[in-house]
Amino acid sequence: MNKFNLNLGEGATNRLAFTLAEVLITLAIIGVVAALTIPSVITNYQNTQTATTLKKAYSTIANTTNLAIKDHGPISGWVDDIGAYGFQSSKIYAEKYVIPYLRISKNCANSNEPSCTHKIKFYNTSGELSSLETTNYANFYLADGTFVAIGTNNAGTGANQFLNAQVFIDVNGLKQPNTLGKDVFIYIHYLISYGKDIGGKLHPHCIHDENLKCVLSESINNCKKGGNNVSCAHLIMQNGWKIPSKEEYVRMGGDADKYPW
Repeated sequence: MNKFNLNLGEGATNRLAFTLAEVLITLAIIGVVAALTIPSVITNYQNTQTATTLKKAYSTIANTTNLAIKDHGPISGWVDDIGAYGFQSSKIYAEKYVIPYLRISKNCANSNEPSCTHKIKFYNTSGELSSLETTNYANFYLADGTFVAIGTNNAGTGANQFLNAQVFIDVNGLKQPNTLGKDVFIYIHYLISYGKDIGGKLHPHCIHDENLKCVLSESINNCKKGGNNVSCAHLIMQNGWKIPSKEEYVRMGGDADKYPW
């Protein structure tokens, strides 16, 4: 390595230093390494934040049913109160059986202001980007800024009675990308099935067996690049509340080329 002497004046000693070319080469190498590693570090950090916030919101919302049962009795007695499918039913369910047991920063109620009008993007069966407007849902924000939209589905009577609620969780509020599987995840709050009170089990949206257990192969099919991604929440839960890496996604049965994250 070539060195040159720096004469610092009378009384100073001569010191060895790097040439300008060597300094520039070193900086260039550091820049290349940073360009290759920093995006990965940022992505990993964002994925960790997403999964952590999602787990917190899931646990908080799942616990509301048990608390509501203590105050209002068995879920079978809620049916007439909640009413049929629609915004008013969703509002009654959310404001009586969910929101009182949460720390929220804002209840959107009937508001049409921009912060309460949420469009959730997803890919339809044709592979085209579509959006779902949550105006027919009960919308509110948790204290940490997580956006939640709840829509009830009450159908049938007697032994054919069904009552459940779709629960959308957007871990970063209205910030982009507002897309299923990225920052928005969907769960189903199963309340009554075939006329039986099943205790308000909160499950990820998935194709499930008779025990409400998600079928992993179906979840992979509904969580992939260009897919509707309604089942991505299940894969995150299945992976110990961590967004799977590409290698983990493949081990679950997914196609590396269709890795959704």
